[in-house]
Amino acid sequence: MRYFSLFLLGLSSLFITSCSDVEPIDPNVVINEPGPNPGNPGNPVPAGIFKVDIDGVPFTTSNTMVYISGGSIILNAYGPQGNSFAFLLDGTTTGSYAANDNIVAYTPAGSEAGYWGNHPTDPTANTGSVIITSINTTAKTISGTFSYTGYWSDDSVPAAPQMTFTNGTFTNLPYVSQNPTNDTFFAKVNGTEFVDTDILGMTIAVNNIEYISVGAEDAATRAITVSVRSNLNTGIYPITGNTSTDPVQLTFALDESSSAVTASAGTITITEKTADRIKGTFTATVTINATAYQITEGAFDVGY
Repeated sequence: MRYFSLFLLGLSSLFITSCSDVEPIDPNVVINEPGPNPGNPGNPVPAGIFKVDIDGVPFTTSNTMVYISGGSIILNAYGPQGNSFAFLLDGTTTGSYAANDNIVAYTPAGSEAGYWGNHPTDPTANTGSVIITSINTTAKTISGTFSYTGYWSDDSVPAAPQMTFTNGTFTNLPYVSQNPTNDTFFAKVNGTEFVDTDILGMTIAVNNIEYISVGAEDAATRAITVSVRSNLNTGIYPITGNTSTDPVQLTFALDESSSAVTASAGTITITEKTADRIKGTFTATVTINATAYQITEGAFDVGY
C-alpha cells in the first residue's frame, strides 16, 4: 500500500492492524442526478449507476460522490442500508488501478471496519483492480469496472475473513473537481509553501491504538501526515520522535518512492474536534539524509 502509507499514514515504523472509516467525501454531499449534455442539450446525461455483486448478491445505487483532485480519483457509493464503497485511486486518468496499490474498500452497514483490497499477509498479492474506462471532461462523468477480493480489516472484530466483489460497474457517475468537503491544509517547508493537491482524513488503528490521520500531498508527490490519538482532546502536544509513546506524530516524505520519516521535534495543537472533524496547527523538524526540513505555519481543518 505504497500510496496509502506515504500519502496518509506515515506510520510505516508501526504494524497496521486495522483501518476504518474510509470516507474521503462527506456522505451528506451527494451529487448524482441527470445532468446537462453540452453536445446534445435536449438529451441530458442520465443519472449514474454503481453496481456490483457482493459474494453473489447484487448491490446497486445511484447515491454516489466522485471527486477528481490534483492527483487522485476519490469515489464513494452509498447503499440504502448504510453500507458503502470507497475508492481512492492514485491517478486522474483512464487505466487500470491495482486494488493492492490503492484504497479499495467496502464497509458494511453499522461497521467501522471493512473489506479492503489488500491481502493481510502478502501486500504484493494481486487482489483485483479498478479500471477507469472513460472520463468525460465535457459532461463531467466517469465510468469504469472493478472486481476484487476484500479482506476484513480488523482482527479484533469477528467477521468473514474475506468477500468477493465481482461484475462491478459504474456508469456516467458525475464528478466534481473542486473539493466539496471544505477541507483545508497549509504548511511551509523550509520557508516555502507546501501547496497541496490532495488532502485526506481518516481514522486508523495501529497496534490496537486508534489515530486520526490527516495527510496531504503536493504536485511533487511530497507528503506530510499529521496523526493524533483519537482519544485526545483540544490542547498542545509535543513531538519527540518516539513512535511508541508519543500520542501525536508527524511524518514527511520527499516523493512517492521515498519512505516517510518521523519528525524528531515540534508540536501539534488540536484547536477543535468533533465526532467527524478535526482542526489544528503544527510545527515540526524532520531530518532526511542529514538534511533538516523545518515545517512551519502548519494548519489543518479536515473531516475524517
